[in-house]
Amino acid sequence: MEMKVDLSQNQIHLSSLLKTAKEKVTSLLNAETSAQNQAMGFALGTFISLLPTPGVNMALALLLASWFRLHKATVLLSLAIWNVFVTAPFFALSYRLGNWLFPAPATASVTAQWQAQVISFVQGFLVGNLIIAGLVTAVSYTIVLGIIWLLRNKQNKVTTSASLLR
Repeated sequence: MEMKVDLSQNQIHLSSLLKTAKEKVTSLLNAETSAQNQAMGFALGTFISLLPTPGVNMALALLLASWFRLHKATVLLSLAIWNVFVTAPFFALSYRLGNWLFPAPATASVTAQWQAQVISFVQGFLVGNLIIAGLVTAVSYTIVLGIIWLLRNKQNKVTTSASLLR
């Protein structure tokens, strides 16, 4: 007995995917909030995503976004972009940076050496992670703010030229 599966109804077309993405970007640009607020929302989501807070990223980010009155759609967008696959190399980099900043001291006993290694790892990883997360957050804020300004200026020019043609 042969089974046939018809996937023609379930295909994703690139043109419809791009059209949907363009509509979402346009709705983000037309939001009733400032570019700084949107970029700050993205930066908050970036910072939370890069911290070692597995499982509570979304709840923590949305709670802080509500508290600081930031644009929640950009927070969610940043959480989607900074997923576990993207952040894993940053955790490795955090460990390397922390290990370089706080090397474990050599001790005579095995127990003291083990304790020193654990303390050095935790201290180094957390400090390295905060440094990396802070730098990446600052860069992402700057990039997103620039992109929003460019896209809004482009949209304003198109709107202005369209109104002049009437």
